[in-house]
Amino acid sequence: MDEKLNPKDKVLLMQDEGEGNKLKVVKGIDKKGKIDAIDPMKAKQTDFIKIDKHADPLENFFQNFFNQAKNPSHTGFYAVTVDMLDKVLSLSDKELEKFRIDPRDYLNKEQEQSAKKDEKEVVTKKKEEKMDATTEQKTEFKQFDTNRIPESEYQKYGIKPENLEGELKAMSYGYKSPHLVDINPKIEGVDYPMKARLSLEEQPDGSLKFVPHPQQQQVDLDKPFQGIMLPNDVKENLLATGNSGRVVELEPRPGEKVPSLISIDKLTNRLEAVPLDKLTVSQNLKGTELTPEQQQALKEGKKVLVEGMTSKNTIGTDNPRKFDAYVQFNAAKGGYDFSYEGLDRNKYQQNAKQEQNQNGEQQNQVRIPKKLLGVDLDEKQQNSLREGKAVYVQGMLKDAKGEPFNAYVKVNNEKGKLDFFKWNPDRAKKQGADVKVAEGNKTQVAVNSQGKTNEATKHSKEPLKQGQQKPTENQEQKQVAKKKKSTGHKM
Repeated sequence: MDEKLNPKDKVLLMQDEGEGNKLKVVKGIDKKGKIDAIDPMKAKQTDFIKIDKHADPLENFFQNFFNQAKNPSHTGFYAVTVDMLDKVLSLSDKELEKFRIDPRDYLNKEQEQSAKKDEKEVVTKKKEEKMDATTEQKTEFKQFDTNRIPESEYQKYGIKPENLEGELKAMSYGYKSPHLVDINPKIEGVDYPMKARLSLEEQPDGSLKFVPHPQQQQVDLDKPFQGIMLPNDVKENLLATGNSGRVVELEPRPGEKVPSLISIDKLTNRLEAVPLDKLTVSQNLKGTELTPEQQQALKEGKKVLVEGMTSKNTIGTDNPRKFDAYVQFNAAKGGYDFSYEGLDRNKYQQNAKQEQNQNGEQQNQVRIPKKLLGVDLDEKQQNSLREGKAVYVQGMLKDAKGEPFNAYVKVNNEKGKLDFFKWNPDRAKKQGADVKVAEGNKTQVAVNSQGKTNEATKHSKEPLKQGQQKPTENQEQKQVAKKKKSTGHKM
């Protein structure tokens, strides 16, 4: 167009899905049947197609669009006055809607019918392609032969084959490289070094090419994603957990609603989506059977508490390690995220320890005898001992010389034995040692059992009786006689 545009002239804009639904000025259709459009801020007066129902350029454009445009990536056409361009670029999709136009309004009847026919054929073709794609997805995936990656692909991205040795296995199964890879592609002769994850794409000739997924500094949640602006609650969930937390209806093409789960690829800071019809939730997760309710909740993007799972490395072993976790599907990695906030991660260790302690207690459990150190225990005494009560027992023969003694007896489950006390441990303020017999028996036990002596008993060779603390007169005379005999004196 040679004439200068008036600020009130309406011009044609379109949204480009390939660049995040960015608004562009329409120039026309190129030789390949694609829309030629540029950034409005870089456009010249002569680049604009002026909106005029009776203007040939516009009519011809839409006619060519319906007849020639192959797989258009636009998401709508808009008629905007020149003086509104700056403001329109900052409008939301909802506010922009009032400027949307229907291309058929700018065609004559004959052209409109032709356009409808062409459009119907395009829709039919897309449905067929979609059905074919669905059929292909249902077929078993065949592992890529990475030897089919041409040397030129490595050169194209400045990659040495040995640098991908740890990445190719995952990529051969259709996944992205597990780690970021340093690549250095050339665009119009200029190097653009960057980090990216790589995936493989099979070409018609059977060769494989690299598809880079460049890393960006941070995720941008304020621009459209697959045809929609993300709701605020979804943005909050993504920032908090990396996952959408619920199903989101994306619109990759106008009028096409695709319920999906969205996640952030933590390596690239880019959004990834998985359509629900491609999502399969397993019935068994790490050795634990999931209920239908749990499976449905996972498919809806929710967090689900799964208990009693088994650590992968310990499945099938004699000592499987159990754990509980909140589980949520991650669309970016095609697997699950596990989180433990608010959970006792030592729960199963504690249970195992308690079990071990219980087993130990059972092993250390004291058997209540019917006869204790020569004394028969009646049923009442036995039951009291079983109940943990102290029982007074008289005439026991603990010492080696067979002299009896009396003591309180109580079960010690911790040490797995019976303890003996001077005082009743159930009533005394302080417990005694393991064995504390009555005061009158101390000397008896010391002399007879432990071989000890004092001034009174140091020459006595006879055992003391219960309560006896020094030799009897007869024992003392025998002691003196033996002493004189040993020194050579006669009686």
